[in-house]
Amino acid sequence: YRPLTDFIITNNPHLQDHTITSMWESTVRREEYRTAYAELWNSTSSDANGNGLVDVILCPATPSAAPKLDTARYWGYTAQWNLLDYPAVVFPVSKVGDSDAGNNGEGYTPRNSKDEYNWQLWDKYGAKGYMDAPISLQLVGRRYEDEKVLRALEFIKEETGLPYVPYT
Repeated sequence: YRPLTDFIITNNPHLQDHTITSMWESTVRREEYRTAYAELWNSTSSDANGNGLVDVILCPATPSAAPKLDTARYWGYTAQWNLLDYPAVVFPVSKVGDSDAGNNGEGYTPRNSKDEYNWQLWDKYGAKGYMDAPISLQLVGRRYEDEKVLRALEFIKEETGLPYVPYT
């Protein structure tokens, strides 16, 4: 296992063995969640014809700049979309540069143990250790709308001039 996979499998309090019955029960709960989320997304429409419906969601991909190899420990920004089976694309919007070197976190208090772990990585390696690491966002679309997500990414690139490399 890579370290993140090992961390998820060995340190995940929600990991459990399933019987056929419990697996089906989990599948039903997952499908109920997917239905509720789709209904929530549908509720963003301004009318019964679907006008004004949210096309894509722009959100963080990670809690920090791209992590150093084998240091990633948090998958919460992407696991939601995996559970929902929603397409997502991650793209760089910036990178760690010299101007970040002065960020020593003075007065910063981590919000929880996961945040503290990420902060300790920054404290350990600093801007020099992360120099040129991408800072990324992700676009998420609805199930089976992969092409719409990629079109939205093309639109963002055209409008902002972001230097991302498309997956083709």
